Amino acid sequence: MHLGSLTLPTDLILAPLMDVTTPSFRQLIYDLGGVGMVVTPMLFVPQFVAAPKTILPHLERMEKQRPFSLQIVASGRNPDQIRTTLDYLSAYKFDVLDINAGCPAPHTMKSGGGGGLLKEYHMKGSMERLRTVIETCVKYAHTPVSLKTRLGYLHETEILDLLPLINDSGLDFLTLHGRTIKQKYSGEANYSMIRTVQEKLSIPLVANGDVKDYHSYQRIKSETQCDAVMIGRAIMFDPAVFSRIQGAKLAIEQGKEPISAPSFHSLDEIRSYLIQIEQYIGESSKFWNTERFKLAEFRRLAIWLIKGIPGYKKVRAILSKINDFGHLRDYVFGDQISADFARGQELSDDSN
Repeated sequence: MHLGSLTLPTDLILAPLMDVTTPSFRQLIYDLGGVGMVVTPMLFVPQFVAAPKTILPHLERMEKQRPFSLQIVASGRNPDQIRTTLDYLSAYKFDVLDINAGCPAPHTMKSGGGGGLLKEYHMKGSMERLRTVIETCVKYAHTPVSLKTRLGYLHETEILDLLPLINDSGLDFLTLHGRTIKQKYSGEANYSMIRTVQEKLSIPLVANGDVKDYHSYQRIKSETQCDAVMIGRAIMFDPAVFSRIQGAKLAIEQGKEPISAPSFHSLDEIRSYLIQIEQYIGESSKFWNTERFKLAEFRRLAIWLIKGIPGYKKVRAILSKINDFGHLRDYVFGDQISADFARGQELSDDSN
């Protein structure tokens, strides 16, 4: 499918998730199939300028994960910093430069970038910092430029005021999450407002918010008439969500009933994911290939992936307390974990 000047294999895009979409986890998602483009977690322009080598580990496996989008955070207070960053990045082969203008995390807001750009408009009625970031990126980037934002800081209609700037800026496409900054991730994404934006937008639209399976994918496509769909939090539970959606689309094309996504993973499936992750980490640089990172990555993934298995709460509590990678690996791949699931289920049944 086409998204601005890009050609993507599917209309499904991996969202940038800080401390989640690491190079190893992105590779797992990429190899499971179905994803049309991956995006790095947000990378802060001031950090690029101060210590560019600290950013490079996040670009690992870029050549194996294309189409590849690199997302930056900039406040717009210092356009020379943006230009310096883009000059440095011109040596790397990524496919899209994405501007984060919607992250609600406190440290991002404090930097003045991300959702801080929408707060600036809400509080002062000024788009100048957002304009500076967009114009500088469009002028100096060696790739197409996209913008990821939300409906507004406090009011869902604030995005409509920004559309003249977005339409006339030279951006290739817009990614829009259907919530405000103040909402963070509460409530439901407003697909009706995304549709209103789509009708007034002169560039392609990627819709984002609450997509977790084929049926929610179909809903957001139908209700927003978007060109592509970005999926974020769902991949924390189901790394194969892109593959499952593509499989369902193929089934529909063949006149078959799409297979529903499982409500939880089998232990064998979880173990297969972790084996792949361990392989990817082993192939990584020394920045990632450490016992500390392997412990953090394994433990985080295991805790996400076991959700829903009967008795998972007991196992989750045990996993969270293991602080040695070797012990963690032995537990996940040993027999004790199955016994703990069974015991956890018994305790849950007793409490009911």
